[in-house]
Amino acid sequence: MNSLTDQLHLSQKMVQLLDAVGCGEVADLAGREAGELHAALLVANERLQLHSAIPTAEKIASWINEAREMQEVEQADPEALVNFEYDPDVLEMIAASPMAAPVSGKSLAAKGVPVSAIPEAILLTAARGDIAIRATVKKMEKSNDTAKRATTASSNSSHVNQISFAKRKKEEVNLKRVRSTAEFLDPNIENAFVEDKSKAEDRLRLLRAALPETNRGVDPNSRRYIRGVLHSHPRSVYWGAWFTIACHFFIPAGILAAVALLLKDNEVLSFAWVPPWFLAFPLGVFLFGFLYLTISYAASCRICGQRCFVPKNCLKNRKAHHVRLLGYVLSVALHIILFRWFRCTFCGTPVRLKQ
Repeated sequence: MNSLTDQLHLSQKMVQLLDAVGCGEVADLAGREAGELHAALLVANERLQLHSAIPTAEKIASWINEAREMQEVEQADPEALVNFEYDPDVLEMIAASPMAAPVSGKSLAAKGVPVSAIPEAILLTAARGDIAIRATVKKMEKSNDTAKRATTASSNSSHVNQISFAKRKKEEVNLKRVRSTAEFLDPNIENAFVEDKSKAEDRLRLLRAALPETNRGVDPNSRRYIRGVLHSHPRSVYWGAWFTIACHFFIPAGILAAVALLLKDNEVLSFAWVPPWFLAFPLGVFLFGFLYLTISYAASCRICGQRCFVPKNCLKNRKAHHVRLLGYVLSVALHIILFRWFRCTFCGTPVRLKQ
């Protein structure tokens, strides 16, 4: 911190202004005259615009006098500002004093101790600014109870670690899969690693494209040609398409059937023909609505993860299935039932449900 700030208690802007006219330290300020410094500050502030008003020459003269007093004290006795910290009597007093412990405000309030009854701390130095009080504190020996608790805690933790290690199942090496270099390179010896690699390649090939017999004799440009990546849950997507179509049919049919049954109960002659089995349509709304929420709602694209049968107000892919008046959801569901593959409405990736 600047000495003008911590010793003369000047503001940061005034310190900057004094530094601009060549008074960055207390010694520089002590060697200036009040009238000359006041005129210099006016010129500097007119250029820098740091203060709205410059202190009077009398105020600046008081700063100069205080700076000169500090200079005289430091020249007379450089250690006069710190004269108690290394005093033998003070050090002996600190060593004999009891150790202070912090007390919370709640405990003081509970005991009825007012704030005015708490004495102020005695400052053992006359120095201004940042100071450091050095005192020795004896280490307190741990009580026997504390040592016992620490020993018990360590033993319990080691016991728990032993139990956790004992519960871990040790993995054993399968010696049947171990092969030497000569056996691995010998083409006449059957190698399990090569078989596993070929199986992995077959699964990857099946994931990317359908089996040859699946599309045998089908035009690659027709909708009947099954294409795309294989879905991880093809049955859920297939039955989700059925339940989506059923919901789109039963919701309006259930509403109309419920209105017709109410009008029949109110003895409206034009609805006397409504049969009692119309009640199946409102019940179908609850049944297929439950199946839609449990199966259809969870069906999602294999690539982007977006839900296939949930309508969203967003930009759709230009290759998405769409039939006018049916929308995107019903179009995807119909395409899945008819051709066992579909394009994702959002990413446009073809996904198939057959191997």
